[in-house]
Amino acid sequence: MPSQVAASRTFSFMNDDTDSVEASDEHVQRNRVGPKKPSGACVDCKSVKVRCEFVPGEKKCRRCQTKNLPCHPRERKKRKPADTHEQLQERSHEQDLYIQSLLGQYDQRCNEQKVNQWVSKASFNDNSECNPSSQHLNWMHKGKAPESAVISYFSSGMLPFIPPPIVKHCGLYPEDILELFDIYFNQVNPYFSLLDQNYHKPEKLLWDSPFLFTVICAVASRYYTARPNLYSLAMEFARDCAGKGLVEGDRSVEVCQAYLILAVYPVPKKRWAEDRSWLLMGVAIRMAIELGLNQPPPAHLDIREALNRTRTWLNCYCVDGSHAIQFGKLPMLHLDDYIARNSRNWYKTSPLNSPYDVHLCGYVQMIIHMAQWREYMKEDVTSPGHQPDEVIAAAIRTQAILAHEMDLWATAYAEEYMIMPMPICSYRGNTTQMITAYLKLVVLLVGFQKARIEDLRPDSEILIKSIEAARAVIRITLELMYPTGFLRYAMDATFLYVSFAGAFLINLFRPRFIHLLDDTTQNDIIVTVSRLISVLGSDDVALDGRHTPALYSRFLSSLMNKHGLVNNHNSHLRHQSRSSSSSFDSSQNRQVSPPDGFYWPDVHHDNSSGSHTPDLPGSFGYQERSHGVIDMDFSLSHFIKTVTSHQPISPPPSEDVQGFNESWQLWKSPDIQPMAWSQPVSVSGWSP
Repeated sequence: MPSQVAASRTFSFMNDDTDSVEASDEHVQRNRVGPKKPSGACVDCKSVKVRCEFVPGEKKCRRCQTKNLPCHPRERKKRKPADTHEQLQERSHEQDLYIQSLLGQYDQRCNEQKVNQWVSKASFNDNSECNPSSQHLNWMHKGKAPESAVISYFSSGMLPFIPPPIVKHCGLYPEDILELFDIYFNQVNPYFSLLDQNYHKPEKLLWDSPFLFTVICAVASRYYTARPNLYSLAMEFARDCAGKGLVEGDRSVEVCQAYLILAVYPVPKKRWAEDRSWLLMGVAIRMAIELGLNQPPPAHLDIREALNRTRTWLNCYCVDGSHAIQFGKLPMLHLDDYIARNSRNWYKTSPLNSPYDVHLCGYVQMIIHMAQWREYMKEDVTSPGHQPDEVIAAAIRTQAILAHEMDLWATAYAEEYMIMPMPICSYRGNTTQMITAYLKLVVLLVGFQKARIEDLRPDSEILIKSIEAARAVIRITLELMYPTGFLRYAMDATFLYVSFAGAFLINLFRPRFIHLLDDTTQNDIIVTVSRLISVLGSDDVALDGRHTPALYSRFLSSLMNKHGLVNNHNSHLRHQSRSSSSSFDSSQNRQVSPPDGFYWPDVHHDNSSGSHTPDLPGSFGYQERSHGVIDMDFSLSHFIKTVTSHQPISPPPSEDVQGFNESWQLWKSPDIQPMAWSQPVSVSGWSP
């Protein structure tokens, strides 16, 4: 009985709960089915910011009824679905492309303005009337611009391409390009044998390396007599290509060669500080290392391409070594370079070797000997245990090694000349002999610098050999190189070497040294240097007043005037202020430098300083600041600084000689001291 009651109660409770749930569902359904009051005010009431007032039983509010407007609430705007990650990336990429196109248009406009300035400047300076040639007229009659003519002439079935800007803006037709390439390989490449005429053809470089194509045309335009004012405009495009190459990071053997050519044949600047040849040289050498040119070429390469790689690296090695010698800086490349050490017989490796390769190999060996001499001088500075006599003896031994090396290569040059008797090869052989004599002079002057003035005698070996080396440099230049007619196309370094030798001989006429020279030697020096001045300034060598030999001719002439050295028309020699005293003559009797002259400043002592720290280990002509030692810097780097400091390398064509010489007045100010050598800035990864 109790169990039935409990069951009844439980059942009754469950029924009550079910009924309440059903009632709740019915209430919800009634609410859904019933009229739904609009949420918020209608559109018209919302516009005046009032609430809707509804009349019972009406679907419209009073305002809508009065105005007879539909009464419905403002619909909520549909929310736009969020963009996916892929859509955002695509939109960002489109924006980047659009920004890049705008920047490209801006750069293009800036470039066009820059080019227009170059062209207008070149047109302003070009006062000569240059009539178009018959070939140009033929292209013009066909209605073809230079770039169209170049495309149709050099395309040879290849895909269409855009010629370099130098073609359009310099107006280079195919005949001009062929002529410029002929000029380069006949008048430039023989002196800096970097390229192969059978490998570097215009139709190849137009497609593969527009940069190198531009550089070849620009450098060759210096000697293009048909268009004498083309050079300045063409070099602007070459420099512009060099800057773009640095920004874009293009790397190839041809790009490396282009930078190397620009480093060796730079645009003359008004001041030495503006010259950037060292920067271009560093870029070329760094790129050559990254391209692996300092390693043997891969076996799968074509023979000409393999020779091209090795030739480029050997030229990098020579340019680096020559730059280190000239400026007293550490070279970028190591002494134990594999390609350089094994290059003695490289010119015999293939029948496709250039006839100029034998001279390149000879020069490499000379640079190696100079690197060994640099290592010796580095040890002398870092551990100053060598006595002056030891340095002098080492200098004499090194110059003997250079002379013996030159004798070996003279035989090799003669053998190659018998195989291919080209006049330019004979000239290159003489150039190597001149450079060897110059290197001997550089080494001997280090020993001469170490000698004490009281120990020097007219029969001192170091003095005799130094004079012989300097006279050999000038003699080879005047008697063997100048008569060939090739000297006018030589590199600027050639004129630097011979001028350095002439300046050394002139400075021996200082009162402290003149007692070391007998009358015959003095007369021979005056005659030799006077003839050198005449040759460097002649029309056969100097292209114009801006050309490097003209600059050095004026320098040597003024230096002779400073010492009162003249060579009259009858070749009777006289020294206007000769003194046999070994001491420095500061009296009024000593002839003063002319107002427009040049001079080689002395190295002044600083008595307040108890010691002197060497600026550069291994530099040629390091100055020992101790009592009794020659206090004049005979080093090549000091000579370069003397010639180039505070003066324009090449005056503009509108400036006359007087205006050119006015810039040299800064040297005569007593407030300006001779420039001291500075420590070399070691670039990470470049210096050994």
